[in-house]
Amino acid sequence: MMNGWVRLGVLGVIGSGVSAALALADSNTPTRAFAVSIDGTDEATVVAACLVNTGQDVEVVTLKGKVPQQREFAALSVSCQIQKIGRTGRIDVQIKRDGRIVSRSQSSGQSGVISVSVQ
Repeated sequence: MMNGWVRLGVLGVIGSGVSAALALADSNTPTRAFAVSIDGTDEATVVAACLVNTGQDVEVVTLKGKVPQQREFAALSVSCQIQKIGRTGRIDVQIKRDGRIVSRSQSSGQSGVISVSVQ
């Protein structure tokens, strides 16, 4: 069931026009260091799909399981959809670009979803 959500979420993100924001750039465009961190309360579980535009390709990076979760990559842009699974717990999502926080979000609702895109 979770695999279906990841596929549908990624397809939904791609179909919603985010693919235009993730259009591949020429090879002269410099990449940046991105870090996606998902933290929260001990009982929180997440599933996430991130589209990572490396400039050469768009990769799908998945994160799932208990918090904390963290991924780092060199990219031109990142677009993530993160879902908190279940009724309990809280998640805190933070995205850094070149060491600086560029996005913060929080969800404590039942099966709450956070969508974020950064360049």
